[in-house]
Amino acid sequence: MNSLDGFAHRAVKALLRVASSVRQRRFRPLCAFASALFLGASLMAVPTVAYAAEGWSPRSSYTSTDTGAGTYSVPLLNADVPDISVERVPAAENDEGRDIYYMISTTMHLSPGAPIMKSYDLVNWEIVNYVFDRASVGDSFSLRNGQNSYGQGQWASSLRYHDGMFYVAFNTNNLNGAYLYRTDDIENGAWQRTSLGRGLHDPSLFFDVDGTPYIFYGSGGTSAVRLNAGLTAIEQDFPNIFTASNYAGQPFIGGLFEGAQFYHIDGWYYAVIITWPSGQGRQVVMFRSKDLLGRYTSAGGVNTYEARGVLNSNGFAQGSLVPISREGGRTDWHGMFFRDTFPIGRIPALIPATWQNGWPTFGAGGVVPVNGLFDKPIRLSPAEEAFERQKSIVASDDFANDAPRKAYQDEQWTVPAPLDPAEIALNGSRLDLAWEWNHAPDNRYWSLTDREGWLRLTTGSMVTGQYVYTKLSNRAELAWFEEARNTLSQRTFGPRQSVQTRMDISGMRDGDVAGLAAYNRGFSYVAVKRVGGVNTLGVVNRSQPFAVDLDQSTLENFLPGTTVALGDATEVRVKADLDFAAPVGQLWTTFYYSVDGVQWTRLGNRVGPQALDGSLAHFMGHRVGLFAYATQETGGRVDFDDYLLSDTLTAQGRPLDTTALDAAIAHAQTLDGRHYPADAWAATQSALAAATSARAGRLGTQNEIDAPERALSYHLARLGVLAALPVTVTAQVRCLGGKAYVAVQARNDDDEPVGITVQTPYGDRSFAAVAPGANVYQSFHTRTASVGVGSATVRVTGVVGGRDVTTVRTAQHPAATCGG
Repeated sequence: MNSLDGFAHRAVKALLRVASSVRQRRFRPLCAFASALFLGASLMAVPTVAYAAEGWSPRSSYTSTDTGAGTYSVPLLNADVPDISVERVPAAENDEGRDIYYMISTTMHLSPGAPIMKSYDLVNWEIVNYVFDRASVGDSFSLRNGQNSYGQGQWASSLRYHDGMFYVAFNTNNLNGAYLYRTDDIENGAWQRTSLGRGLHDPSLFFDVDGTPYIFYGSGGTSAVRLNAGLTAIEQDFPNIFTASNYAGQPFIGGLFEGAQFYHIDGWYYAVIITWPSGQGRQVVMFRSKDLLGRYTSAGGVNTYEARGVLNSNGFAQGSLVPISREGGRTDWHGMFFRDTFPIGRIPALIPATWQNGWPTFGAGGVVPVNGLFDKPIRLSPAEEAFERQKSIVASDDFANDAPRKAYQDEQWTVPAPLDPAEIALNGSRLDLAWEWNHAPDNRYWSLTDREGWLRLTTGSMVTGQYVYTKLSNRAELAWFEEARNTLSQRTFGPRQSVQTRMDISGMRDGDVAGLAAYNRGFSYVAVKRVGGVNTLGVVNRSQPFAVDLDQSTLENFLPGTTVALGDATEVRVKADLDFAAPVGQLWTTFYYSVDGVQWTRLGNRVGPQALDGSLAHFMGHRVGLFAYATQETGGRVDFDDYLLSDTLTAQGRPLDTTALDAAIAHAQTLDGRHYPADAWAATQSALAAATSARAGRLGTQNEIDAPERALSYHLARLGVLAALPVTVTAQVRCLGGKAYVAVQARNDDDEPVGITVQTPYGDRSFAAVAPGANVYQSFHTRTASVGVGSATVRVTGVVGGRDVTTVRTAQHPAATCGG
């Protein structure tokens, strides 16, 4: 993927740049060495650098709160993942043989949308797919012809798995109501889209015990519709099964009363709902009934749902119940509820529950401290846990165009005239799954192929100042930055984040503005403006209060004391340091620039504050985006070379720290390619090449250290899961005295002694400390004259990369008859 393998894509180029700055180095030997990095049988080090370091023990990813000691803190992820719905696929129903969890979230006006995230332990997550590339090809989802979908688009998805099929239901506030998508392959398959023809607020898809499909929905009350057997149309309505007024006087009843998700547990139907009573925080209320449809099937038409407040602590609310398999067939149920943590966003938390008399109490006696620790509910092997902790929902990138192609990218649309089909058609460029566009992109005006290893943004239209928030009754105007098409963005993460990129500005035209932004309705950005043939760098900040009528040009003027004339420079590096912790609840951003990549200069003071917009015009956490827009003419372009993440801010005053990078490189040099699958080994070699070239170069920021270290550590952790001991196994049938014997031979192909156990239906035999290159042999008496086709299993135990590893191999033997 781009985020991990991408840094190595241009490792040879990077090494050549290093060579040009190192005296007495010849081009040809360095080029030959770079080739050897990729072709050699084992990982290699840059000869001139010794990476003596402490043992490799990488910390968790930027969006993991896994402590590595069997605990995690809440909320999880440190990033905006609202309106979560979590579904389990049991071990018996998937090819991996263990429980797999998938989670979906709201992305509103972003494209692609409705991300599918995957986890084995409910704590560490990665994005594996999206449900759609575009929610619509119309103007509003494409930021076209004066229309927009800010704060609208796709809301509150429900993810369900039933009879081998995955289903996603969600509502759209401005795109013709609710939709249902389905696929039989949630990670790689194509999604089939069905319009349900009407709005269903916060829909929750539910399959009853007999398989009948329903969607529950509503705000202020919970209603349902029954779908037909094919889930293609609504068959019957059941309005107001229960409403907030049914529970008047209860202290946990109040505003919202929405986001219902339904479950069937031990003979009861449960609904999980968020409420917001006056004078209190958001909280979770649960309802239960023996009758799914309540008053519609009860005697006398009475409401059968009883209610109880189950969590009222620090605003954790709205989300899913999550089943966890236990020994003996028992199931525990936890909660996955989000918490408003703006301006980062709405962040989910996995919260344990204690059940008594059919009701849960979440947290520690009903208390869930912010940043509190809980025991991980699912434990994996040490190697698996180390790998899970490296997974993330944000990513550094070098725009190498090496992300896998996904089926959602092949959506088929009827393109209405006069829309150019090329706006929607694939353009040969594939972005990492961490990226989303601010509205659906115009594929004619961005590329990863026009210039290898760079993201190119070309201005295909000019900003007009005529866009307004269609969501808001006051029709407030959009800023030019919000009107810009093809802004590419990722989530922010807290509590601190640094982002760095290099821009080639040689293709900009007069009136163009391009740069790096931390944005929501309020935004801060560093950008280059070209005016009268002159390029100037500066900082823009837009904070609350937000005016209805805007002078867009004045609004996006550079702040005094932040401007730099770039002269003849065709490239500039910029860095944004985002601080969500000083104080909590606000975002303050400090911008820096460099022409040579080594000497960095601050652009004025930190700017802000950015905070939650009470109008919810965007209604998502702040994001970081790369953008370009035109004010005078189209056709200008800007190229972005990379996107480098760190959680260290320049203002913290820390010296550059290569400890983790050195440790990763040193560990990589100890490994042997014979222990790993070829593709994983090659990817790790590439990541090592990028890491060593970065380490040998001139380092100007922690971002340039952390990005390659994170990529290499990911691949090293992946190798830890895939590690195997090399062994050659054969099995055959021999005849002796008219009886059949199964003869098994195993050879240790490793360089270290291993233990070998041979297992057959006719007996087992173990061998300790089998020397490198040595063979073990055992013949098993079948006590019969003939045997059918069968197999022998060989278990090999040893140490790889400092970890205990067990490798299992099988060898088939033919059928044979002895005597007669």
